Amino acid sequence: MPETPYQVLIDKDLRPAYYDDFRCLSSACRLNCCGDGWHIGFDKKDYQTIKRQKGTPELNARLEHCVRRVRSGEFAGRNYGEFVLHDGVCPLLRDGICSLQREKGEEALPKICRAFPRSESCSPSGYFERMLGLGCEGVLSLLWNLPGGVNFVSDPLPKARRRMWEPPKDQPLPPYFQEIRSVCIDILQDRRLALPERIFVMGMALRELADGEEDIPRWLARAAVLADQIEPGQFLRHDSSTLSIFLMNNANNLHLLIQGGRPSLLGLAKSLELERNPESGHFRLRRSHYLSAQARFNETLGKQEWFWENLMVTLFYNWRLPDCTSRELLWRSYVNFCNMYSIYRFLSVMSCRDGVSETKEELFRLLVIVSRALIHSTGARFLSDQMLQHDSATLAHMAILLSG
Repeated sequence: MPETPYQVLIDKDLRPAYYDDFRCLSSACRLNCCGDGWHIGFDKKDYQTIKRQKGTPELNARLEHCVRRVRSGEFAGRNYGEFVLHDGVCPLLRDGICSLQREKGEEALPKICRAFPRSESCSPSGYFERMLGLGCEGVLSLLWNLPGGVNFVSDPLPKARRRMWEPPKDQPLPPYFQEIRSVCIDILQDRRLALPERIFVMGMALRELADGEEDIPRWLARAAVLADQIEPGQFLRHDSSTLSIFLMNNANNLHLLIQGGRPSLLGLAKSLELERNPESGHFRLRRSHYLSAQARFNETLGKQEWFWENLMVTLFYNWRLPDCTSRELLWRSYVNFCNMYSIYRFLSVMSCRDGVSETKEELFRLLVIVSRALIHSTGARFLSDQMLQHDSATLAHMAILLSG
């Protein structure tokens, strides 16, 4: 008799507690998601809904030229229609507010516009998970105001929305995904250690799984108490050599990002005072600039350590880390996570560089720009691929990424 496949019942809703508090900043948003050069595509139903809209002569004139069918190119087959951007800006955006929403209400918008920065899908955890993306200034504001950390809430799903999920065959990790992720988030929120040390300790535990540990219950028990055995400062070094590699790695990452040409990224190198190496063409940052910004950061924004914890816990949850599809992907997902922490830390310090008066506003601006380029695309995966190709995806190298 054939063995019955392992299945997971998706019967619960899961979301961070702050999810219910999110409200769009609307015209008060300085980093409007309608003006950053994103492709805004939608399905046939949304396309037809938009084409049927009638309003003021100004709205009608905008609608006549702002929507088109997607018949070829990168998004052909994925979207039925799209907005025609003007210099990277949606033509319906006026005075910081969508003119279609202003006249016809939120229901007239395509699903992608109604939802952002929200997303949702079923998870191997057994939950229908809802989340808020980090490419939104309003979400960062919520995380800034949670000194107690991120909590999660869950409710039963209505019977009509329940379904079964079948994990990949012949893989031992997916059935334990929720337990593995919970242990990792507990480590990330263990404030006895500094945040970069927590991320490193989590990597020590995940390295065992990536290397082939088969007794998952025993691993869970060890991982749950691993942080108890670590002395602060035991593993991570903060010296001249690690700082040089940290700065070089992040300048190189920003160089790769800026090549994408998104409008908000084009001025990033100049505003951060990055210099281009005439031989390689890559960017570099003078150590003195970073150290000066770091001193100011430690006196001001650095006191809100909970914000970066909340940022990384949210990213970990949103990406459904670690990726338990396979042991190889598990480690790759951890490398991605370390890369994101390194970039976030670098940008956080540089938000306090000389000449910046509103450091918190600049912090949010930099984090939103890079989150949109890395999280809402394949950017972060691309950066980790570079490390894997150069044999830099080791735990020792992750320690350097965490040392800035």
